[in-house]
Parts: sequence; structure tokens; C-alpha cells
Amino acid sequence: MAIIAFLVTIGVLVIVHEFGHYFVARLFGVKVLTFAIGFGPKLLTVKGKHNDWSIGCIPLGGYVRMLDERESDVPVELQSQAFNNKPPYQKILIAGAGPLFNFIFAVLVYYILAIYGVSALKPVIASVNPKLAVINKIELPANAIINSINGKKVLTWYDADTLFNQAIKKSGVVNLDYTESTNKTYSVTLDIIKAKQHFNNNVYFETLGVYPFSYLSKIAYIEPKSKAEQAGLRVNDEIIAINGLKTHNWFIISEIIKNSPQKNIDLLILRNNVEHLIKVRPEFINYDGEDIGKLGIMPSLDENQIEKNSFIKKYGYIDSINYAFQSCYSNIVLNLSVLKSMVEGKMSVKNLGGPIAIATAGSKAMHDGFKRFVDFLALMSIGLGVMNLLPIPVLDGGHVVIYAVEWIIGREVPHNVQMLIFKVGFILILGISALVIFNDILRL
Repeated sequence: MAIIAFLVTIGVLVIVHEFGHYFVARLFGVKVLTFAIGFGPKLLTVKGKHNDWSIGCIPLGGYVRMLDERESDVPVELQSQAFNNKPPYQKILIAGAGPLFNFIFAVLVYYILAIYGVSALKPVIASVNPKLAVINKIELPANAIINSINGKKVLTWYDADTLFNQAIKKSGVVNLDYTESTNKTYSVTLDIIKAKQHFNNNVYFETLGVYPFSYLSKIAYIEPKSKAEQAGLRVNDEIIAINGLKTHNWFIISEIIKNSPQKNIDLLILRNNVEHLIKVRPEFINYDGEDIGKLGIMPSLDENQIEKNSFIKKYGYIDSINYAFQSCYSNIVLNLSVLKSMVEGKMSVKNLGGPIAIATAGSKAMHDGFKRFVDFLALMSIGLGVMNLLPIPVLDGGHVVIYAVEWIIGREVPHNVQMLIFKVGFILILGISALVIFNDILRL
């Protein structure tokens, strides 16, 4: 199933991406020679009316080969159809069309899913981080149901989070109505002005320590080569005590780890119903100007609670448009945020995944059902679009930068200069590819 999921995922996303280049190139009168899925020796080639259609034996991408005087001699009568003879703005649009079609594909998927019905979370506060809540003056109890924000009724956690963020951007003061587990309803006014200034308006409930999930003390993920892995911790280990303090509260465990950079910690864990005492020493990192300890572990979510607080929400034909664009935009921002964190060293590049990671995630999504797999395709399509728009030579973003320079200086960048830039980009891409494959092997 993993192999099938990988081939379907790569096949669909590459076809969408390359068709973007193909469609816009044809739109501007560029002669396309080959539309290829996969690299290497051809398994199948079909001659079409305008170009060849082929499938290569290495399913790790694809390409659209266009008529270009830099690659071969072009007859005089076809020179107007050569890519290199097109104006810079057309070259930019052709190069950017691949990622654009990936985003369009994701929007269409989200639109259809919204009409069909998507899984949504009720606006229930499942857990509250006590330290963050105190710092940000948030007085909201766990298990409370959010009814309205600034007088606007909410039906889902997404609605609540979005309205909360919008209210903070406007004034920094939020009026919130909620119902406790005792069925008593309360109204509170939250002053988030300080947090608004600290986080540059990008404030959501989760930013302030209010979550729609409950975090268990069972380890769900261990970062490769982290202190946790070196100490012998494993996925599914349940932390039942830390430094002699018996607790299943993840926030307490996390806080002790953060406050113990390069200090020995005793973890009492439960593994296969057998207790083990493991000594660990969190590494020292600087996060947002704060020196903290890091082990490299992530907690599991309370799946029973998620199931209890979930429901299927169907959107109308008009509302689905907003849902689709918002979902696409949110995932683009998430991808950029993760890349920024990696560049700044706040997140390890060991979290990057390659073909094996895609196959594993795709297999799980496929196992969970058609809707889940289609949602996975949309998420991967956005990731592919964002990665290709990065200003790295060889990638579409690198081509866009070069053609933009051509537009500015009024002439083509010398071919030998372009080749040198692309060689550097190719080496960089090879390095990244080697890294993600190495990470895949470590996960295995």
C-alpha cells in the first residue's frame, strides 16, 4: 500500500505541476517537445499531435521540455516559438505556473471536500497550559465550550480561532462567552494587547496556551539523533514520573525539561507494562531569546477526546469557496513557518522527509479512507508548490528570479552565467535530497 500511495501521490502532483508549465507555455505559443512524468529511461512514449507524452522509470518528478535555441538549433520558421525568445514576463509566468497549479489543485480539493463534508472540532477548550495562561492573563477553564466571540456565534474551533485572531488584530481586547461543564454560562473580557505586541498580531488561542486537544504523557515522536533517542527513549513510552514527581500532565513534564538545559533528569517510563528509569540530559538551545532545555520528543493526543469533540460539517457552495482558500492559505503559511524555523535553527532539519516519509504518510492516509487520502494530496500539493517557489537555482523560484533580472536589466542573463548558477543550485538540491533520504533511513 505504501508503494501504491507513493506512486499515486507523486503521479498526481507531478502531472498537476507540469501541466501548469505545459498549459501556460502553449498559451504563449511556446512549442512543447516533451511532457514527461518521471526521469531516466522511458518506459512508455506516445507521440501526440503537438508533442510527445512519456513516462520515465524513476518516479521522482517530471519535466516539460520546450523548444529552446540554447539546447539545439531551431529552424528560422520556428524561432518565434522558442522559449528563449519569449519576453521575460511570459517566462516568469511559465515558470511560476507549476506551483500555481499545485495551489489551484489544493483549492479545488478543499472546495469539493467542504461540500461533501469535512471533519471539524467543536469549540471546546480541551486543555490549558497553566504557565502560558497566567503569563497572558487567560482565565478560561478546561472543558469549557466557546459560544461566541465579540458577539459572533461560533460552531467550530476553527471559527473560534479565526474570530479570536481577527479581534486581536483590531483592538487586542476580546469579549468571549463560554459554557462550563456545569452548564453555567459566563462572559469574560480578555486583554491581549501585550501578547499582540509580542507576537506581531499573529495570536491564536494556541499561542496563549489554550488548546482544542489534550496532550498525553505518551511519546508520539522522537527526533532522530536527539538527546531522547540517545538516552534510549522510544515511541509509545509513557512518562509516569519526572525527577520523582509522579504526573501524567504533559505541561508539567514539558516545563521541567525546558527548565533543565544540560541538567540530568530522571524519567520513569512505562514500556509494555514494565517500568524503566531512564536518565536524560536535555540539550541547551535558544528559542525566541530564551535559553531552554530540549529532549526532542512530542506527546500523543487523546484520540478519544478528539473523536468525542469531532463532527462532520458540510459547507454550502459559496461558503466552500472561503473554506477552500482559507485552508490553502493556512497551509502555505504553515509550510513557510516551518522552513523559517529550520533556517533559524528553531526546528531541526532532521524533521524533513523524503520518498519513504511520503510513502508512509500516504499509506496511512489511504488506509484511513478516500477523503483522508485526497486531503493528504492537497497538503502535499501545497508543500510541492511552496518548495518549488523558493528562490533556489534549478527550482521554479530560481528561474523566476533569473527572468525577473532579465526584465529589470533589459537583456538576457548570459548563458554561461545561468549555467554556473544552475550548477550551484543543482549541487544544493542534491545535498537536500541526500539529507531527506538520510532522514528517511534514520526513521527506518
